[in-house]
Amino acid sequence: MSEYQHYQFAVDTSLTDGQLAQIRALTTRASLTRHSFVNTYGWGDFKGDPRLLVETHYDAHLYFANWGTRRLILRWPATALSLDTARAYCAGDSAEAWESNGHVLLALESDPDDDTEDFNDLFGIDEDGFDEDGGRDEQWLPSIARARRQVAEGDLRLLYLAWLLRAHNGELDDDDLEPAVPPGLADLPEPLADLATFLRIDEDLIAAAAQHAPPPAPPPTLAAHRAWTATLDPQEKDTVLAQLLHDGDPHLLSGLRRRFLESRPPGGPAPAPRTVAELLAAVPARKRLRIARQEQQAAEERDRVVRQALEAQDRRLADLRHDPEAAWHRVGELLSQRGTRHYPEIVRLLGDLAALADRDATTGAFAERYARFIAAHRTKKALLRDLRAGGPACTALIALTPAAD
Repeated sequence: MSEYQHYQFAVDTSLTDGQLAQIRALTTRASLTRHSFVNTYGWGDFKGDPRLLVETHYDAHLYFANWGTRRLILRWPATALSLDTARAYCAGDSAEAWESNGHVLLALESDPDDDTEDFNDLFGIDEDGFDEDGGRDEQWLPSIARARRQVAEGDLRLLYLAWLLRAHNGELDDDDLEPAVPPGLADLPEPLADLATFLRIDEDLIAAAAQHAPPPAPPPTLAAHRAWTATLDPQEKDTVLAQLLHDGDPHLLSGLRRRFLESRPPGGPAPAPRTVAELLAAVPARKRLRIARQEQQAAEERDRVVRQALEAQDRRLADLRHDPEAAWHRVGELLSQRGTRHYPEIVRLLGDLAALADRDATTGAFAERYARFIAAHRTKKALLRDLRAGGPACTALIALTPAAD
């Protein structure tokens, strides 16, 4: 594949005409709206500074290249996320926090050496640098950007994942202590799961960290919300309601939800923090558990497929027993047609005939007739390969079918 770079920006509020003109001055090729910016480069590069653009224009930025680099920049009002809170998790090369223009920003980066094996699968880009899957490369930022609201509401799982990214990239000392593990780390919502996948945060590392995560609190009831809002100053409630009606600021609503959650009594005592070395040492066991679970699920799925195939064959054999010659005649009709598109049906019919012969103890007669069939069609290499591949309902054919040359 030739060089491929993808730049994307998003903003909650609409850009002004002046801001649009500033962005358009940086590129004439980008797909640009008041809420988004998308552009890809097969040669050359974007002239703008993504960090500066998120400081001044946008709320979220995503970048990836086919040589492995992946970056995110996310922005919150400083009233929604404090710099001190952000820096408790993000104070390194792969996860950095800073404040600008009344906002707190996080820059997250995954840049391993020569790690491009999952590029096409994740982003749907073919070998010539074309999007072969209808905009899959543009689906990541809208999903990940939704996690900003969760952070503004007091959910710190995104920040903890950023800290895990630093641990995964070897930026922390073995005796460094982990920050408080947020509730619900074992069950990430889609935006956070996409963030972890995009940044290549080891799923077994997340699972090991989640062993110390408290369970998420149950969703608050309407009665609980009513009781809390009744404690607010009436003038404050009038102001908040007027602001929501006027501009629909999502951060205002998130701030209310954060204040409500902070007013609730804390859960049980938090477990003692682990060192980075202790956390990393727990990863191999989680990996073995995951692999064993996946192998068990795969085996169960294989058994289910075999069982369903044999049950379907049983139903077909009940009908076939009345007139097996009709099946042989159908095989001949299908073979008289050009092409290989009928081969799957031919394989199924012959497999059913073989299974019926086995049940009726007429295997010898079937084997003789099948040998004549093979001799008559020995030049059809694709058919021979399909017959040998067979499937769970055609096992009786495999030993009788010669390998294609």
